[in-house]
Amino acid sequence: MKKIEETTILAKDFKGTFSAADIHISPDGKFLYATNRGEANNITIFKILNNGKLHLQGQTSTLGKGPRNFAIDPTGNFLLVAHQYTNEVVIFKRNKTTGGLSDTGKKIALCAPVCLVFTKN
Repeated sequence: MKKIEETTILAKDFKGTFSAADIHISPDGKFLYATNRGEANNITIFKILNNGKLHLQGQTSTLGKGPRNFAIDPTGNFLLVAHQYTNEVVIFKRNKTTGGLSDTGKKIALCAPVCLVFTKN
């Protein structure tokens, strides 16, 4: 592996406490997602360019506190975020063209979820 770029997952105007939590690449290899905890509680979306560098697509609130882990379902249609402090998993619809996330309005109540894994039946 060779480092080709370094970037931030915070918005330029963000002021407050934060800590990175999780990072994943979409199943199609086109987008990289990274979560921030602390006061940020968001997910940063990057498009992966042909040269391997990242283009910032934006940030989206994870709609909870303490996003520890997240998982993209095997179809690439949904992204689920586990919130350790608000005791829920929030389900987002993922736009495969832009990488953008939209709230489905669906949540799964769980006690302090910290890890999400999709398995085969």
